[in-house]
Amino acid sequence: MRKNVNKFAEWMKSNDKKQRGVAEKLGISTSTLHDILRKGLMPSLRLAYEIEKYTRGAITLYDWVDEKIRS
Repeated sequence: MRKNVNKFAEWMKSNDKKQRGVAEKLGISTSTLHDILRKGLMPSLRLAYEIEKYTRGAITLYDWVDEKIRS
């Protein structure tokens, strides 16, 4: 599992966020959020941006980019 997925799941846990509420705020289904958190589904650029806004920068667009690509 990618580090960013763990980071997002940890953020949700530490901020007492439930999947249903997060999915609703992001405008996605709970099954899509589940696939991102548990199956490593890569969010679209737009969704990654929405996650960054929702988490107030705790999870950034850059977090979703593979570290190999960044260097």
